[in-house]
Amino acid sequence: MASNSDIRIARNTVIIYIRMAVTILVGLVTSRLVLQALGASDVGIYSAVGSTVALVGVVSGALAATTIRFMNIELGKADSHPNRMFNICHTIHLGGAAVIFLLLESVGLWYIHTHLNVPPGKESDAMFVFQVSTVVACLGIANVPFQSLFTVHERFGTVALVDIFNTLLKLGLVCLLYLLRGRPDGLRIYAVMMSASTWVSFIAYHWMSARRWPGIVRWKPVREKSAYREVLTFNNYNLLSSSALIARSQGSNMLINAFFGTTVNAAYFYAFTLQNYVVQFVNNFDAASAPQITQNVGAGQVETAARLARRSCRICLLLFLLLFFPLWSELEFLMGLWLGSKMPPETVGMARWTLLVAAVATTSAGLGQLINALGRIKWYKIEMTVLFLLCLPAGYVLFKHGAPAYVILTCFVVSDFLNRVIQFILLRAQFRFDVFRFLRHAYDRPLLISLLMTGFLLLYRTVPLAEPWQHLAGFAAVGLVTAACVCLLGFSREERRKALDLIRGKIHKKRNQRPV
Repeated sequence: MASNSDIRIARNTVIIYIRMAVTILVGLVTSRLVLQALGASDVGIYSAVGSTVALVGVVSGALAATTIRFMNIELGKADSHPNRMFNICHTIHLGGAAVIFLLLESVGLWYIHTHLNVPPGKESDAMFVFQVSTVVACLGIANVPFQSLFTVHERFGTVALVDIFNTLLKLGLVCLLYLLRGRPDGLRIYAVMMSASTWVSFIAYHWMSARRWPGIVRWKPVREKSAYREVLTFNNYNLLSSSALIARSQGSNMLINAFFGTTVNAAYFYAFTLQNYVVQFVNNFDAASAPQITQNVGAGQVETAARLARRSCRICLLLFLLLFFPLWSELEFLMGLWLGSKMPPETVGMARWTLLVAAVATTSAGLGQLINALGRIKWYKIEMTVLFLLCLPAGYVLFKHGAPAYVILTCFVVSDFLNRVIQFILLRAQFRFDVFRFLRHAYDRPLLISLLMTGFLLLYRTVPLAEPWQHLAGFAAVGLVTAACVCLLGFSREERRKALDLIRGKIHKKRNQRPV
């Protein structure tokens, strides 16, 4: 029989993937409609202005990771006090929202007025988008503690329903935008429409949290300054690395804007949209296993947490390969099918590099959760920050010497690889972590599949394909071959047997519950 934690992770994963399937399918449709309604230049403006907000709005992600970590650790303790910890995190979030607002309305405005490269006559539209994005960023930060409670308590079904509703709401609004295409204020309308989902989430999570966990969310200020020290220390290091990650991504977007203009910004935007969908597909399993890893560390069961981390990493890599090889085989055809005739010419080249960036980043699945759970994150975050930020001056030098826009993504690949090597060195030095065991159990099977599929793709490239149906058939064939390799080589015989037993048990239970 599968363990209780395995069953919970499996159930949470199914729920998360149902949400992901809806959001990605709708996202693909809305991306195409937005490009058709606004054009590449306005999409580039929205992406470039959003970069300014995202550089500071990264505080939200760091605070969310901190809240989830400390709430999970608190729930793993025998004598837990979740209301006290929630109020500590809530207070820190409100302070973070205030700091972000001040930074955006000072440094952000300065950048918009002096450095943003937009077509003549679009300055006021860019400023409007910036102000709407500022409000959305601050609102999102204030909402994080309430949304995090659902992750901590593994109520992924509720989170999925809210996200699906928001996704369908966006689809309806984008369809309306498409009907209004050609209006001079289309970019402003789009910015307001996209803010609607944040408002819906804010109201929904506050209301549902108050109904489900009134004892936890009850406002009761914690006045001891020492109570905030550990949380703030952890959060500050987490914020450091998160800021570097978003600075690398969005700072490179600004560099591209300065050297190449808004049309290439649009290509960058759609390449990273594809990457985000792929990473989301992978990270969903990582997110489903995170509460179990962290709570096991909180309960003192570190070896169990390490086992879950190894398995999480391997499964995430296998899930990534299921998407990577079919997409790589027919990427140009699929991107054209998705974005249509208005697709910026640099999009496919950038998309290939963002897939490689995602491949290296996926090797951190499970590992990052374990590092955060162990808590001693100082040097991990410092080395990550240095490596990520070095990509920007490297990209600037490359662009000054005439390199094409996608070259900066090669810096991302190198920095992510070096980051993983240093993480293993630090884990070995601090915790006597069995690095070889992690490499063997997490990476060996995905690596074998990657080598076999690379050889298969080299043969696939020799097949002449002309008609659209042939490309679709080829995409499906590569997907089937990849799935067969993952099923046969990615999992051990014992794991396949347990999975079949679990499925058979569920089917048998359903049959027994039917009325006679």
